[in-house]
Amino acid sequence: AVQEAAKDYRLAPPDVVTVSSKLVREIDGHTEIIRPDGKITLPLLGTVQVDGKTPEQVSSELQHIARDYYEDADVSLRVSAFNSKKVYIFGEVAVPGALPWRGNNTVLGTLALTQPTRLADPSKIQVLRPNSDGKLVRRMTIDMNRMVKEGETEHDAILQEGDIIYVPPNPLAAVGLACQQVLLPVQPAASAVAGPADIATDLRTRPYGDETGTGR
Repeated sequence: AVQEAAKDYRLAPPDVVTVSSKLVREIDGHTEIIRPDGKITLPLLGTVQVDGKTPEQVSSELQHIARDYYEDADVSLRVSAFNSKKVYIFGEVAVPGALPWRGNNTVLGTLALTQPTRLADPSKIQVLRPNSDGKLVRRMTIDMNRMVKEGETEHDAILQEGDIIYVPPNPLAAVGLACQQVLLPVQPAASAVAGPADIATDLRTRPYGDETGTGR
């Protein structure tokens, strides 16, 4: 099946974390940005290495430290801002760009947030993933209409960190965009800056690697 369980989220700079404890008032509600060295410093408990660990692992460590001061201390840590990991969406959507990756982002949930436009072709949405060589590999092609209208949610995959969703234009819109690119004057300054439009054009024209997911 395309659907797969996401691995536990691993903390990294500059994620923001919040600590809660009913008994240890010194740290209850305390918020910290994970430093570049991967550590946070808490009142009473001191400095703790958190980079690469799950929130559950850090919660357990903090609880162990807190019991030096409070018997039966209860301590938990949660991520209050996912800043270190991203997924990306480009093409015919109202809100293109990077989104925080939380470990449970799905294709359909991401599309709902970013809103494909009336120029989009919802039957040929592509999910791509960079491989170890940096080459974009097409994981699957998704028909959003069938997912929504017919309940075919087996292709509503959980995204991995760094995944790219590309929403192509429909055939009529593609012709219009091509004409627009020919007719508009060239802007030399703009050519030096890579942005979402450059990436979208690259996704439309450049060949991909082998598609390893279920396609249409």
